[in-house]
Amino acid sequence: MVYPWQQDQWQQLIQQNKRLPHALLLTGIRGIGKAHFAVCFMRAQLCQATYSDLCNCHSCRLIAGKSHPNILWIEPEKAGGAIKVDQIREVSDFVNQTSLQGEYRFVLIDPASSMNINAANALLKTLEEPAAHAILILISEQASHLPATVLSRCQHLHFPRPEKSLAHKWLADKISTDVDLALQLTHGAPLAALHFAQQDKFAVRASLLQVLHKLVNKQLSVLSGAAEINEIDISFLLDTMLTVITDILHLHYDDQELINTDFRAQLMELQQQTSSQQLIAHMNFLMRLRAQQQQGFNHNKQLLIENLFIRWMECAHVSG
Repeated sequence: MVYPWQQDQWQQLIQQNKRLPHALLLTGIRGIGKAHFAVCFMRAQLCQATYSDLCNCHSCRLIAGKSHPNILWIEPEKAGGAIKVDQIREVSDFVNQTSLQGEYRFVLIDPASSMNINAANALLKTLEEPAAHAILILISEQASHLPATVLSRCQHLHFPRPEKSLAHKWLADKISTDVDLALQLTHGAPLAALHFAQQDKFAVRASLLQVLHKLVNKQLSVLSGAAEINEIDISFLLDTMLTVITDILHLHYDDQELINTDFRAQLMELQQQTSSQQLIAHMNFLMRLRAQQQQGFNHNKQLLIENLFIRWMECAHVSG
């Protein structure tokens, strides 16, 4: 079933019953469970028994294996890549096929923000002429990542961060590490926090912060620093650097509320060594890169890391 913090959205959707939207946009931060919600909704419509989280009917098993004939899954062909126009062109033919026994046909596009401009334009044609008994579900972190023409043709369901107590209760019996810190580092998203702990992102984050500290103190070159973290996921690198810069800026402006609370001593030292003006410029650069990542832009990983570290050292007026 849907997660505890998704009950309001679930009730809002299922109460529409026979007036379900032709296109649905699910938004919210990464790790809030948007894709899970979409799968639950599709199962509820296609289940051959009385739908529940324990249902093991043929239809529910096919959905779990992403092989149900009434569902078209549209995802980037490779992680972090773009959804291309050829993939979206399949949508029109699929939704206009005749469903068995009048069942719904679903198209799940995740993440919709990774569609390139040609793909988005191709999707618009399908949205403008909705097929009977077909529902398109788009998933995106932010509605602003999609063209206004697409947004205007979708019913919008937003998933805010759950209450801290609810997220903590759900996560507490699933991980053995610091629950509050895991939630804090993932902006309060329970699934992201669970993944963070299970994949030992704490250790990866510690390695990155150590490299950043050494770079500022001239204990490491850009090339050596990049080599030390060459296995890091780019999205994780960008997100973590953003939290570090946010924390240092908080300290620059005498705000003691930090994200990386367990590294307060190192952050206070970095605050003394860095320029707030340069940090803000670097933060803006990181945010542009993050948006490009979400849109499927393919960066050269080695060059990107080296560029990030050079700019990071400039924040402390350190030459590479």
